[in-house]
Amino acid sequence: MRSLVPAFIALLLMTALPGCVRRVAAPYQPFDAQGQPREEPPPGMVEVTAVSEYDDQAWDVVANGNVLCTTPCTQWVGAAQRLRLVANDGDRLFISGFGGEEMQTRHALLVAEGTCHGKQVNGIVFTSLGGMAIVTAIPFIAVGCSNIEKRGGLCTAGLITAGVSLPLTAAAIWMLADSGPKAHILPVFKAQASAGQPAATLAITPNGVAGTF
Repeated sequence: MRSLVPAFIALLLMTALPGCVRRVAAPYQPFDAQGQPREEPPPGMVEVTAVSEYDDQAWDVVANGNVLCTTPCTQWVGAAQRLRLVANDGDRLFISGFGGEEMQTRHALLVAEGTCHGKQVNGIVFTSLGGMAIVTAIPFIAVGCSNIEKRGGLCTAGLITAGVSLPLTAAAIWMLADSGPKAHILPVFKAQASAGQPAATLAITPNGVAGTF
């Protein structure tokens, strides 16, 4: 029984580490394709740059039943505007509006992250394995620990199995719950440009800091 514990942990780490590969999303650009300064959104509106977290997944940005654009794209929307994002593989996200930070900066980066299928599969597999290990540990503990002098080995085996399986099962359940689609809404901060120099932009993304300087 004890020899199975390191193998179980190693198998969990080997399959869980690959996960889903992320890429860095580009933040707001202060100039258009012709090099002209971009127009600022009117009061009460936010310029939202919507991008997909994964290169092979595109999202339709929908408002009031109409498709505004498909990622990557930029749109002006009202701060209280509700958006629905629909991916080409069926994932869906709902945005209830934009908060105070986005209203202050008037620019936001919306990163749509689809289902991480690798994390989802690992969560299902190890939730099942952990559940079976816990079910196995329960009778060992019940029988062995009721008479430690005669069945102390069973009690020890059950406690070890339960002690390892419970946290691993909890981690697997979290992995399964965290694998679903999610949206990251990030304010984009734009500094004033000095004479003859373009404005600098800064966005705090799920992958770190991105910007133009």
